[in-house]
Amino acid sequence: MDEISKDYTVDEMITVLMAREVQDDDIMIVGVATPCVWAAFTLAKMTHAPNAIYHYIMGNIFVFEPRQVSLLYLEMNTARAYRFQNSGECTLESLPSDKLTTIEFFRPAQVDQYGNTNNICIGDWTNPKIRLPGCAGIADFSMFYARGSFLYAPRHDSRTFVPTEKLDFVSGVGFPDGKPSICGGAGPQCMISNLAYMDFDEKTKRMRLTSIHPGVDFDTVKESTGFELIIPEKIQETNPPTVKEINVLRNKVDPLKIRKLEILSGKEREELLNEIIQKELAMKQRFPKLLTS
Repeated sequence: MDEISKDYTVDEMITVLMAREVQDDDIMIVGVATPCVWAAFTLAKMTHAPNAIYHYIMGNIFVFEPRQVSLLYLEMNTARAYRFQNSGECTLESLPSDKLTTIEFFRPAQVDQYGNTNNICIGDWTNPKIRLPGCAGIADFSMFYARGSFLYAPRHDSRTFVPTEKLDFVSGVGFPDGKPSICGGAGPQCMISNLAYMDFDEKTKRMRLTSIHPGVDFDTVKESTGFELIIPEKIQETNPPTVKEINVLRNKVDPLKIRKLEILSGKEREELLNEIIQKELAMKQRFPKLLTS
């Protein structure tokens, strides 16, 4: 058994758990402004899934080569690419839906007990308190993908985890009323947060607590969730990152700690953002470093 790391951080736990969901034949969808996802997919390709392929929403292209996570030069990462076509969601259009192994992680602003998600607005959509980024391709991957959809939440709280009646808008389809999508997709597979790992009960399709991260107690998870989770008879502890996973993540995949931008807020986030920008501007080579095992 691989040696367990003793000094990992929250962002590293989330990234490693997402990486472990990747299979060797997956097409890994890298969205916009999701450095934890990019880091997770790159970590997976550098460890257990060397044959997985990136699909970058930025430019709508397929890439085989793993490169260091970048903030300023994201587009540079797709320079050596394999373009199928120019229209959106080309993985859906190029491959038969019953054969898709596409994996895509989504960070919802709100999620209910059935995995339905909201990325449109907070409050009444005709006069919202907050306008969110929007749906984009979320409806596609949440309804059609044979591998289902994968969710993560850097901040597990009752504002994000809400009961169905308090979900302000449904832009991502989970299990409506506890039923599978009529479009044939497998539905949400898991929710990875800073507190726990959750999946969905096979019978009721409700979110189920699978494991709690080391150092987190059950009451914290319960109080931070706005609906009742299905609780197993025995609650497991999440398998923490290994020394190998952490070393590859820190030293090769994301040495600038860009993934932390999804975790931090306020002054801490501003300081890290400025630090990353200055380090990348000082780089002589603007192409993100090509990674080798």
